Amino acid sequence: MPFSSPKWRLYDHLIGSIPPESKVEAVTIVTYWVAVKSSLGGTGLAHILPHEGGVNPPDPQSLVGLDLKTLALKLKSWDLTETALGLAAVTAAANSALLAKGLTAASKVAGETAFDHRLEMARGKKVAVIGHFPRLEVIQEVAREFYILERNPQDGDLPDTAAEYLLPSVDVVFITGSSLANKTLPRLLELSAQAYVGLVGPSVPLWPSLFNFQVDSLSGTVFHDYDLIAEAIKKGASTSLFRYGGFRVNLGPDFQL
Repeated sequence: MPFSSPKWRLYDHLIGSIPPESKVEAVTIVTYWVAVKSSLGGTGLAHILPHEGGVNPPDPQSLVGLDLKTLALKLKSWDLTETALGLAAVTAAANSALLAKGLTAASKVAGETAFDHRLEMARGKKVAVIGHFPRLEVIQEVAREFYILERNPQDGDLPDTAAEYLLPSVDVVFITGSSLANKTLPRLLELSAQAYVGLVGPSVPLWPSLFNFQVDSLSGTVFHDYDLIAEAIKKGASTSLFRYGGFRVNLGPDFQL
């Protein structure tokens, strides 16, 4: 059985949480991003992980009208474009749920970046960040020890393979939502069992049920204008995506949909 590993439990939970009536209303695929709009109103965004040639993305129009859950099943694919589509579908469902609750309720915990929001949590602690995000200096300035782990390391970063050795000894770890797409999140959560864990990034599904999987906070973006975000990624926008028809949201375990 290809999906029998217990590591798929988190994925099965996310896919199974999508309302059966949800449909795919629109899809945009560009070089580095995919955006998916749910018939329930939410928009999900996911980064297409870097890969060599040979991957032919599907025609976005061919996906319109599918059950959102059917598209979300692609999150379990090993094709990097398909898995991005799957993650965007899951995030579109989570966004739909937050939008249905109302922007006012969600915006009570919105505004700051994940790193601003959890600054005191990191103060004086040993902190690791999986993924090279903007504005990490705000955390680095207050942490006792600070590490960035990255698949494509920049100057000063550690390779992501250092996670096996480093994460069991950290106090706080922030993990990119793209770890869902590359299938590393289950192992990263195992390695970080003793730490405070925050999932971070525009592709993080903002579903409180994730707090049942050793996650302590969720920091992402709720997009309420699909057309704006689709146009932004077509033009190559890669930072401050929350400005395009969306807003930042930081959720803790006390938040209930």
